[in-house]
Amino acid sequence: MRLRSKRIYVVIIVLIVVTAAGADRIRRTGPAQRYLQHQEKLPAGEPPAGEFATHLPILTIQAKEAIPGEYRAEGGVPEAYAVCRAAVYQEENQWNTLLADAVVEEEARIRIRGNSSRWFDKKSYLLKFGTAQEKIKVSVMGMNPSDKWVLYGPFLDRTLLRNYLCYSVAGQIMEYAPQARYCELFLNGEYQGLYLVVEAVSVEEGRLALRKTGAKNPVSSWLVRWDRDSKSDNRLDNFVYYTYQGGVSSLDLLYPGQDTCTPEKKAFIESEISAIERALYMQGGGRSEYAAHIDVTAFAQYFVINEFFENIDAGRFSTYYYKDVRGKVKPVVWDFNNGNDNYIHFETDGGGFSMVQSPWIGEMIKDRQFVEEVIFQYTTLRKELLSDAYLDQLIDDTAAYLGDTVSRNYEKYGYVFSLQNVDSYNYLFPVERNYTSYEEAVQQLKDQIHLRGRWLDRNIETLLQYCSDSRNALEATY
Repeated sequence: MRLRSKRIYVVIIVLIVVTAAGADRIRRTGPAQRYLQHQEKLPAGEPPAGEFATHLPILTIQAKEAIPGEYRAEGGVPEAYAVCRAAVYQEENQWNTLLADAVVEEEARIRIRGNSSRWFDKKSYLLKFGTAQEKIKVSVMGMNPSDKWVLYGPFLDRTLLRNYLCYSVAGQIMEYAPQARYCELFLNGEYQGLYLVVEAVSVEEGRLALRKTGAKNPVSSWLVRWDRDSKSDNRLDNFVYYTYQGGVSSLDLLYPGQDTCTPEKKAFIESEISAIERALYMQGGGRSEYAAHIDVTAFAQYFVINEFFENIDAGRFSTYYYKDVRGKVKPVVWDFNNGNDNYIHFETDGGGFSMVQSPWIGEMIKDRQFVEEVIFQYTTLRKELLSDAYLDQLIDDTAAYLGDTVSRNYEKYGYVFSLQNVDSYNYLFPVERNYTSYEEAVQQLKDQIHLRGRWLDRNIETLLQYCSDSRNALEATY
């Protein structure tokens, strides 16, 4: 009898462990809790009369020279920085004004950033605290200290919501997704509207805390970015690049930086990445060897998040992968401005898979283990974080939190809702895709999310065709 009791006890313990592991599988690498700015308590009472006041943080930038980064008629984009002084005004549960004392005020450097967004009337910026000789790490709006910040100016996204929405969701799923905070920006004393301050993807405490190795050690952790080949500062000569599998994109080595990356470290990283890629691109039964180097669950979550929000650039452009020297390769989500039918040049109908054509993931999708993990992640997330109910509520709550800041933003940029003077830089094409009010734009985002979800519900398991032996054998003959 006693032996039987012990067996029952062991079985119960095993079941508890297995159940816990299964429940944790969906977020096994994710943070315990994502800080969501829109859940902050709003200040009591009316804002001070006669002065600019907002419940959001205020960021001011005084540039001492013209800010570089505009596209030039002769081609190319200058990447120099303008010297400036940046200040943050923020008090908890208080109306923020420019008459208060700044909680942050430092010398900094700034330039315009982005790709097609450089053409927009409302610019996005890269802000670096400190000087060219000395970095200054600053905690901005409650986020972990760093010298490097992205000032994203939502513009083509008339809802002002897409990036905040997607980073908020991804941050509840993945090991790391950039933190983001809304603010209102003044540049050289002129109001610039609503901005989103976003953590730049970088290797440091609080972001990607990768293990560092000594200068004489060729082995290294690394952070790379898939992007247009022309944007590379330290391009890698990896297998996909020199076999022309990457199309117009290539891998740019971001960490170690050029000031610390020895030729030996770069050669090690190129060799390690090429070995992973050879395993990925190997035809036949050895294909699953890539899983020894790549975090399959993290990539499956990345796949689901980007496909659900129709981020058609993911996997090819603005795509970040990192690897700790003792770990596996993992991805970082980035930039959903074009998502959910907001790509400037053409309309998306809520159907299809875009990342199956991208480097790495286009090969991973041929592995049944990966496809089954994608299906599991999607069906599980769809019940909660990717459900229509959750996302509709998140959109409504965030829009309500922004409140009067939306009106202030469109006092400056409201001409975008008038379609009388449409140009090819600041509007979606064809012209009928543009909306004539903020409310219409928000409803379009909800409708597109619902449309995409319904299509994926019906078609997510069709991904299994990509790991069919007959399909891949036929593909290999061409």
